Amino acid sequence: MNLSGKLLIAPPNVRGNFWTKTVIFLTEHHQSGSVGVVLNKPSKMSLRDFGEQCDVDLDIDGDVYIGGPVNVKALTMLHSSEWRCKNTLRINKQYSLSSSEELLGRLAMGDTPHNWRLMVGLCTWTPDQLECELQGKHPYTHNQSWLTVTPNNHLVFGLDKQDQWTTAIEQSGLEFAQKILA
Repeated sequence: MNLSGKLLIAPPNVRGNFWTKTVIFLTEHHQSGSVGVVLNKPSKMSLRDFGEQCDVDLDIDGDVYIGGPVNVKALTMLHSSEWRCKNTLRINKQYSLSSSEELLGRLAMGDTPHNWRLMVGLCTWTPDQLECELQGKHPYTHNQSWLTVTPNNHLVFGLDKQDQWTTAIEQSGLEFAQKILA
C-alpha cells in the first residue's frame, strides 16, 4: 500500500522523545524507503529571523518548522500544488514538496503558494521499516504504532502544535470507524 500523501500520527502512549505528539506528512513511500516532514513542531525561529540569517528580507509572519531529525540543514516547503519551482516533487493533486535555492527569494518577492509551511529537516525510514512500525513487527510493538489519516488543507496548514495532533487523532478514529462500518 502506498502511503504517500497520508499523515502519520504518533499515538498518545509515545512519550518523552522527538516523536511525542507529532503529525507527519508522508511525502514518499516506496520500496527504497519512506520520507516525510513533521508538521506541528515550530522551531524557535520566525520566518523573518530565518530570512535575516540567510540575507533575505522575509516580511512574512510565521515560524520555520522542524521537519525531522534527519538532514537538519535541508530546507523544504510543503505546499499546495498550484505552485512550482526548479525542484518540486508533486505528491498528489493537492500537495507538493519543494526544495530549491530559489525558495526564500521567491517568498520574499511575494511569490507564494496558496498554502505552505517551511521546514528544516526530514523524517526517513529504511526499506520496510515503516511497514514494520505500522504492523507492530519486531522490534516494534502495536502499542507504539503510527495512526494514519487522510490530510485536508485545514489539518495540514490551518492547525499547529497540539491542536493539529488532537484533530489528527480524532480524524483518524473517524476514518477507522467508517472503514469498519462500510
